[in-house]
Amino acid sequence: MLDLLPSFGYLDPRFAVLLLMALLLGAAFPIALAWVSILPPERDPFSRPDLPRPRARFDRPSTFFLANVSLSLFAAIPRVAGTLHLESLSQLFPNSWIERAKMILSIWLIFIPALAAAYSAVRPNPIRIHLIFGGILVLILWLLSPTLLGSLVTRP
Repeated sequence: MLDLLPSFGYLDPRFAVLLLMALLLGAAFPIALAWVSILPPERDPFSRPDLPRPRARFDRPSTFFLANVSLSLFAAIPRVAGTLHLESLSQLFPNSWIERAKMILSIWLIFIPALAAAYSAVRPNPIRIHLIFGGILVLILWLLSPTLLGSLVTRP
């Protein structure tokens, strides 16, 4: 990833942690709200049982983008990728395939939040605002996390 630390100088580690946590929580909040809003609505507590349940609006592309942006946010959390133990795949496949798969997966996880935000900006869907804000914040998290993590491990 692109590390902006040499061009901007060193950040205070406390400010870097604060900014990293704000980005993580800020990106997780709209995504969680989007998952809640695609759930089917509950029946009114005093409604008659013979009345049909209200149906939720469902948009397949926006649900696909929501799932991928959620996966991208999960992968952007520092040190999560190291806990997946992907080294066992080297026993099944050649190393060149694994390196290409890692590269393709990295490109996909960084590209999909921007694509979800752009899709939601031009096409109305039930979780439009959540995907726009969530996608933009996950993309910013991917782009700034090397700089923020670098400022945590280096001292000026």
